[in-house]
Amino acid sequence: MRLFVLTVAVLTLTGCTNLRQENDPARVCGPDVVEVPCAAGVEADKRYAFDLLTHCGVEWAYFDGRYWVPGRPTDPPPNWASIERGTMTLVDRDSAHFAGSSGGDVRFVPARQSFRPETCA
Repeated sequence: MRLFVLTVAVLTLTGCTNLRQENDPARVCGPDVVEVPCAAGVEADKRYAFDLLTHCGVEWAYFDGRYWVPGRPTDPPPNWASIERGTMTLVDRDSAHFAGSSGGDVRFVPARQSFRPETCA
């Protein structure tokens, strides 16, 4: 019984470490981040907590191990933060969807292989 209680406690705490809290610092995905949803391996149709850099506009996202760009030029809604919290979903191999926690959304398509984001001032 003692082992069962300990096992349940460990599994519960482990699961909680993967939850993002409202006051957690923002983490914008890049090639240097090796965990999903930044790294390859996300599941289609599953929403992942995601912080989208919007300081210089909606220009790119790094998701599922590759760069994505908006399907059409998009300005962030005026109520979005410089880093907007929300969720990113892999719709299919060639489409991803970001939904901002403040409302608004962006559809992304894969960037060309050679794409690298420009520095934002």
